Amino acid sequence: MNKRLLRLLTLCLCSLSGYAQDQEAITGYYRSPGPSILLVDRDHHFYIIAYATFIHGRWTVEGNRVKLIPKNPEHPFELYGRYNPNIREGYRIKFYGFEKNQTFIGKAGSDTMQRVFNLDPNCFDDSYVHQFPGATAFSFADSLRTDEPGQRKTYTFQPRKHNDFIAVYRDPEKSTKEMIFDIGGGTENPFSDGAYVSLEKAEQDEKLKQEVMELRELGRKNRNEENVFFCNPSYRSFDTTAVSFQQNYTFNKAKNAYVSKHNYEKDEEIHPEKKNNAYHSIGILFKYEKIAPAGIVATPFKIQEKSLFTAKCGGEE
Repeated sequence: MNKRLLRLLTLCLCSLSGYAQDQEAITGYYRSPGPSILLVDRDHHFYIIAYATFIHGRWTVEGNRVKLIPKNPEHPFELYGRYNPNIREGYRIKFYGFEKNQTFIGKAGSDTMQRVFNLDPNCFDDSYVHQFPGATAFSFADSLRTDEPGQRKTYTFQPRKHNDFIAVYRDPEKSTKEMIFDIGGGTENPFSDGAYVSLEKAEQDEKLKQEVMELRELGRKNRNEENVFFCNPSYRSFDTTAVSFQQNYTFNKAKNAYVSKHNYEKDEEIHPEKKNNAYHSIGILFKYEKIAPAGIVATPFKIQEKSLFTAKCGGEE
């Protein structure tokens, strides 16, 4: 082998070795004195649990800094759908999170959009489901944000074969920001500066190994379930591993649903209110699949002030 090439390869391997050692110094399981934990994994995923909030994303090293880049929703509006054989006409939408901002819905291409909730909504319940006529494409929009020019973006979705939807709104202003930490001295803990940040790397033991496995599994489920999730007729979502999905359910093509071998009651998908503790029922589960927007455009529209839902405490006008 050419000596110059050999020296170059040796130099590259040494550089990669040093880089790997730096990465190894950063990876690990960190705890804070409060209720916060951080797992910086070797596959460049990270996971944080803090104050009942789960955050996951990717981490990188850039120069002398570690950057944690959270996985935030690509769009503020997410739509999940299925075909429901019991809906004979039109389509149905269950709304989640639309009360957290001024949000609007309208037919695709219309110059008017209706408020989903009244202004300053309060005193909520869990019944925000609406049946719409026809099978036309529909659009969502939210209020202008400070970083946008003078037109709102509208997100249009095509029903296609679906007629039973779950729509989720995630306020972009509530997105988790990137977190940047300085690396000091090569192997020092970048997640503890002795003042504002105090996360200490935990020593590896059997209990910690179990916690790491559980955290990785939670992260895997979150990544996988971004495109699919399962709900009962009351729209409560379920972790399919928790209900032993493969062993306890069979797919019923006529119902387009997964029916429990043990807990199903006849027609509970049509009349869930007749079943005791219907919200927690695991008798039948529906699979909802994520639907990408068919179009995203910035266009002005008029607002229909009469809202789809009204959420007001008693005595308010």
